[in-house]
Amino acid sequence: MLKLSFVLYELAWMAVFALVIHHAVTRWGRAKTAAFFVPAIFFGFLLEWATQEVFTRYHYGEGFLVYVFNVPLNISLAWAALLYFGYGLAKEKVGQAHPLKAAAVAGVALVAIDLLVFEPLAKTFGYWVWTPPGVWFDSPVGNVYGWFWVVVLYLGAFQWIEQKKWDWKKKLAAGLLAIAPLTLALTALLKIYEAVLGKL
Repeated sequence: MLKLSFVLYELAWMAVFALVIHHAVTRWGRAKTAAFFVPAIFFGFLLEWATQEVFTRYHYGEGFLVYVFNVPLNISLAWAALLYFGYGLAKEKVGQAHPLKAAAVAGVALVAIDLLVFEPLAKTFGYWVWTPPGVWFDSPVGNVYGWFWVVVLYLGAFQWIEQKKWDWKKKLAAGLLAIAPLTLALTALLKIYEAVLGKL
């Protein structure tokens, strides 16, 4: 059953995504935009699917318009838009010479946005439900750890690919091929976290 608050949230993210794509195309051109966003969308989808199916830490509420294997489409688009925002912010503040530092700065910025905006919204409207509930609007401490590594892994990989003297078709292909090892690396990092600290 559709819910107005869910649909409005979904449509808002679709509008944000469209604006971000327009900004990226204007700034980068279509080729680089595709090389950044296509893998980002797939990566966002895979990590959301894995967190539900492998780690069983949360599930999405029912009320969005479009789901792909229990993952709302707008969430994958939101990940891509946020990664772009974090990348732009970090590059402006850190510069081109420090790719890992830039990725870490972006990670910290996006963790802050999640804690201050997305988790309170999710708790209020039921967009997703954490199981078991954690300490910050039901979000567990491990979510901070996960968000940080998602951003660092993706932006680290993108910057490494970006520096290669390849055309953007090869860079897009490299980005898509990187999704599987990035997902495995993130899964391993989360498993290590759980083994050491449990489901905090």
